[in-house]
Amino acid sequence: MSTQPFTSKLFTWSSLALLTLGLASCGGGSVSVSPPPTTTSPPTMTPRYFCGQDAQGTYTTYAETSKGKQAIIRWRSEYFSKSGYTPEVRCKEASPRFQQAADNGQLEHITNGTQNNLPVVCSASNKTEACGMMLFTLRPEDDPETVRQMLIDLGKGAVMDPIPQSGSYKVYIPMSEVLQNLPVE
Repeated sequence: MSTQPFTSKLFTWSSLALLTLGLASCGGGSVSVSPPPTTTSPPTMTPRYFCGQDAQGTYTTYAETSKGKQAIIRWRSEYFSKSGYTPEVRCKEASPRFQQAADNGQLEHITNGTQNNLPVVCSASNKTEACGMMLFTLRPEDDPETVRQMLIDLGKGAVMDPIPQSGSYKVYIPMSEVLQNLPVE
């Protein structure tokens, strides 16, 4: 028989019971970890297209995105001015077309085409759409290869004058690439 006093035995058993209870509440020794909070990327801002003037006073079609204000087209050509379409007028007419095409889900790509026997740059919702919405008209004599290259350059982030275009070269540039590559002003 043990010679330990009863209170000492009670204390030892109580300590063991509390220790066991403590381990049981921790899942039998395993640590319970709650899952990390889910992180979601910030909501993508739908670009807002508008006409404005850059620091040099050039009328410019801009896209305002979550990155900031990005110049898409600087309207420098005076070719259409004699018929009343100055760079300012062209900017103020084309920029809302970009916005309308975006609002309608038709600005996934920009491409080239022909409307009323005139070369145009237009929007397309996919690569099979010929020309969803005409964005702006180009000069009839513009070289098709030059336009093709300028559209490709625009997709890489180049900011340029209105894109010259005619002929049958068809190019589809994802608007997301354009906005991803353009610098912020």
